[in-house]
Amino acid sequence: MEGDTLHSFQESVVYKEILQFITLLQKSVQGTQMSTTDLPDCLLPLYEMIQKYTGYIDEIPPIDQPMRFGNKSFKVWLDKVRESYEDDIKTVLTTEEQQKAIPELEPYLLESFGHYERIDYGTGHELSFLGFLLCLYKIEIYTDEHFAAIVNKVFQEYLLLCRKLQTIYMLEPAGSHGVWGLDDYQHLPFIFGAGQLVGHDDWTPEIIHDNTTLENEMKDYMYFGCIHFIKSVKKGVPFGECSPILNDISAVPNWGKVSQGMIKMYVGEVLNKHPVVKHFKFGSLIKYESESDAVAPDSTVSAE
Repeated sequence: MEGDTLHSFQESVVYKEILQFITLLQKSVQGTQMSTTDLPDCLLPLYEMIQKYTGYIDEIPPIDQPMRFGNKSFKVWLDKVRESYEDDIKTVLTTEEQQKAIPELEPYLLESFGHYERIDYGTGHELSFLGFLLCLYKIEIYTDEHFAAIVNKVFQEYLLLCRKLQTIYMLEPAGSHGVWGLDDYQHLPFIFGAGQLVGHDDWTPEIIHDNTTLENEMKDYMYFGCIHFIKSVKKGVPFGECSPILNDISAVPNWGKVSQGMIKMYVGEVLNKHPVVKHFKFGSLIKYESESDAVAPDSTVSAE
């Protein structure tokens, strides 16, 4: 995806569709907690599939190697996921019509865990998982009423899987801005997590500096879980030094402003960045269409 193509992507139907999907997911979790959100039957197979892949990590320990980052056991893990994908996804797609999407869904899912060769992970991989969830919505695996469960159960389980991959296999942060990025790996959980806390007048954003609150509430609130994870990984480093952007955001007066700002930041740092979106896939479910309805090829292709 070159400069002109990136501009056309920004003007496309799918660009607006992705942004709307994120916004609706964020709104769906306002006032909710992860532990008290029910997991509907239609999402149980998907949830269990992610848990299964997390279990594979325990079966495939990291190897001893001279490089600190990019443990090659990650490739063994991803190969195992690829081998079991078709059988696993059939438990999620229950009708013959839905199962026609199996080949198209595969790259969205397999590319959501990190890059096979570079052994890294970043917001482009996270975006791929969002595309996977959007495709499942389009083929009616779930409906609008299940959006909160998609975030609080399914996405949270995916997030826990990714954290385990990042820490066990030492995945390199892909395209990281270092301390001047929001986070080494993720962005969406900050959007959803801030959404959960909108209207929560008991806690202003500066509560993230209270480690006791983070410990007590991280299983209910995604934002607190993100901050707690950063502090645990970068133990001993003052938060203002290792995460200056998040530290500055803690001075924002309320969660409504934080949630709006997180989406604006996502647009600027993810959707509008060529290195991030250039590998995003288009096909019959997520079509690359302009506002004038110019249709992309039917097969799933990269946006390169």
